[in-house]
Amino acid sequence: MPNMLQIEPSQATGATKEAFDEAKRQFGGVINLFKVTGNAPNVLKGFLALNASVNDGIELTGKEIEQVAMLVSALNRCDYCVNVHMKVGQMQGGSETEMLAAMEGRAEDARSQACLEYANEVVRNRGQVTAQTLDAVRQAGFSDKALLETIGIIGIYTLIQYVRHVADPEHDFPQVAQYDAKQMGA
Repeated sequence: MPNMLQIEPSQATGATKEAFDEAKRQFGGVINLFKVTGNAPNVLKGFLALNASVNDGIELTGKEIEQVAMLVSALNRCDYCVNVHMKVGQMQGGSETEMLAAMEGRAEDARSQACLEYANEVVRNRGQVTAQTLDAVRQAGFSDKALLETIGIIGIYTLIQYVRHVADPEHDFPQVAQYDAKQMGA
């Protein structure tokens, strides 16, 4: 049972309706996580604005974004978001196997692996990244712009995952059975 009211898009008015309309534009619909965030349309609008800005001209591929999002979801112990990013990651060209590996900070190719190691260190060490990690991710082909965009992706999903933990919306995506919050969480 959710800890906060889930506002149905058909019942939304004013700023909440505006936020839901933007969620539909960006994501194709209003998932249950957005329905609870609609209780504070300014927060949902802020999330959506940050998402739009970070993704405007982003150097990361859709698959790389989703691999990072999957890892961040696992580290932040957000089963809801693991479920979402499994689906979206596959829509962005990642296989189920690749998305499960990303959840554990692993990738099949060296470029993606370097990105996940960087993202893992950013999350686990609260932005304190070693020179070795920076050197490795740059050698894998990531520019400083892409590294900052990765931090943006981490921030976007950390924000909404904290909302998920507090509000506890109903799940609306198939559960990823392989996810274990105690084992994979930071």
